Amino acid sequence: MRAAILEDDPSAAQRVVQYFERYAQEKKQTIQTSYFQTPGSFLAEYKSQYDLILLDIQMPGMNGMRVAEMIRNTDEKVLMVFITRLSQYAIEGYKVRALDYILKPVSYFDFSYMLDRAFQQLQSQERLSIVVNNKWGSSRILVSSIRYIEVQNHKLFIHTAEETIEAWGALTALENELPPGMFSRVNAGVSVNLNAVVSVTGESVVLTGETIPLSRRKKKDFCENLARYFGGKGYV
Repeated sequence: MRAAILEDDPSAAQRVVQYFERYAQEKKQTIQTSYFQTPGSFLAEYKSQYDLILLDIQMPGMNGMRVAEMIRNTDEKVLMVFITRLSQYAIEGYKVRALDYILKPVSYFDFSYMLDRAFQQLQSQERLSIVVNNKWGSSRILVSSIRYIEVQNHKLFIHTAEETIEAWGALTALENELPPGMFSRVNAGVSVNLNAVVSVTGESVVLTGETIPLSRRKKKDFCENLARYFGGKGYV
């Protein structure tokens, strides 16, 4: 796990770092932590490289909730947990699909329970994979890593965060192997992982660093699928 801590109180951050170290030792896990004291320093360095982010909600200047909203504009996958003294602030975490919140002063019991949940979610994401046939034989691909799949000249091109994999087969047949409701067509030849969508603007679907045309015929169904996938919160 790669974890980031955004906390303006150095002593509180040090306690969290110690909890990470204790958990890693007890559960025999590998955890890399990075600490940031200000939202500006964190956002300047952020490139979707973390699995888990712990955010203090109440900070001078930009609060943790605003930081979380900015993260969600570019990263739909990362797990986020709020740390706060007041539970009513953390309840707003549903807006950014936060995994959990922990009340200050943070106890190791609450912290370890949260990390158990985080690891379970990360592991369940990793277990979802598909096998595709290509000229090298076959390739196993993590579904969570797929950004979109397109058809060109009767071949499938599976675009992941790291590479583009060429495969044989029909797009419809491949879609049937994917988790229900996770992918949706944006046009006749492209199916997008809804978890990778940053926004829908006009006749385009925006992913991180890329824009894909959205056909008029598919727009209504795509927006409905996107809203359903994220619980109907403002995507249509």
